[in-house]
Amino acid sequence: MDIKRVQILVEKYIEGAATPEEEAELINWYRQSNEQQMEWLEEKDAVRLRMLSNIEAQTGAVRIRTIRLWPRIAAAASIILALSVTGYFILHKSSQSQYAHNDIKPGHNQATLTLANGRKIILTKGLNGNLAQQGNTLIAANQGESVIYTAQQNTDQPISYNTLSTGKGEQSPYPLILADGSKVMLNALSSITFPTSFNGGDRTVKITGEVLFEVKHDQRHPFRVTANDKTIEDIGTQFDVNAYDDEPAFKTTLIEGAVKVSQGSQYKLLKPGQQAFVQNGTIVIKEVDPENEIAWRNGKFRADGEKLDEIMRQASRWYDVEVVYENDALRNQAFGIIGNRYANVAELLHSLELTQKVKFKINGKTITVIKP
Repeated sequence: MDIKRVQILVEKYIEGAATPEEEAELINWYRQSNEQQMEWLEEKDAVRLRMLSNIEAQTGAVRIRTIRLWPRIAAAASIILALSVTGYFILHKSSQSQYAHNDIKPGHNQATLTLANGRKIILTKGLNGNLAQQGNTLIAANQGESVIYTAQQNTDQPISYNTLSTGKGEQSPYPLILADGSKVMLNALSSITFPTSFNGGDRTVKITGEVLFEVKHDQRHPFRVTANDKTIEDIGTQFDVNAYDDEPAFKTTLIEGAVKVSQGSQYKLLKPGQQAFVQNGTIVIKEVDPENEIAWRNGKFRADGEKLDEIMRQASRWYDVEVVYENDALRNQAFGIIGNRYANVAELLHSLELTQKVKFKINGKTITVIKP
C-alpha cells in the first residue's frame, strides 16, 4: 500500500473516523508490513504508538519490534506505559454503552455577533455577503468560510466596539477576521470584545472563556489580549488563551511565534510548545503538547493524564450539562482521551469507564460521577 494512503488511514483511525472497511485495510497492511515500513510510525509520536497497541489488541498478535529506539521514542514509549495504567483509550464509532437510550447530543457551530447598537447577528455556516456596516468598517461573510471586518482609511469616524460570543454547546463556525487581519476562534461559553477598526497605537481586545488567536504581527502596533487582570501581548502569531472563570488557573499556550504574559509587574516570555499557567498571582511556565490544548478547534477531545475534573468541565460546557460527583476524590483521577467532539456524550463516558475507575449516571442534563 502507498505510504500516503497509510498516513490517511492512520489519521482517520486515530480520530475515530475510519470506516470498518478502512480499519480492515489498515490492519491488513499492519499484518503484512515489515519493520522498515513500520519505522515511520514508531518515530512519529505517542498517539501513533498507542494506535499500534490498539491494533495489536484487535489482531491478537503483539509484534516484537527490533528497530533501535531513539531516546525520544523510548521516552514516548515510557509515557505510554505510564498512561496505560491511568487508562488511555481511543474513542471509536462502534462503542456501545448503557447510555444508548439516555444520551446527550454534542454542541454545534454557532456564534452571536453583537454590534455597537445592540443588534445581534447569528453566525452559522450558511452565511454569505454583507452583514452590516459599523462606522467606516464593512462586515461581510465569505461564503461560510469566515466573517471579515474591512475598515476604510477614514479616521474621522468614531471607533465602535462589537462582541462575538458563544453559549454553552456552541463554538465558532469559522474564523472571525478583525480589521487588522488577525483571526480569532471561540470555544464554548466564550466571548471577545474588539474595536471595529484599529486606529490607535496599539490593538487591544478583551476576552472571556477560551479563544484561539492567529495574530497578524505588527511591531509598531502591539496586539494585546486582556482577561481580568492579565495581559497577553503578541510577539509572534498563534496562541490559545483559556480564561474560564471556573478553571483553577489562567492558561496561555503558544503554538507559533512568541507571546508575553503579564500580571501586574510580573511577565514571562513563551516559546512554541510552552504554556503560561497563572494561579494565585504566580506565573509558571511548563512544556505542553499544543495539539491537546487546541483540539477543540479541530473537533476533537484530547488529553494526556488530565484530571477527570478538568475533562468534565470541558464536557459540561460543550454538552451543556451539569456534572456532579458522588465523591470529590474522583475529581483527581487522571485519564487520557482521544475522541470525536461531535459524538454524543456516551462515547466520552464509555471511554472513561473502560478504565474501571469511574462510572456515570445520566439524568436529564445532569451527569453524576460515581465509583464503579
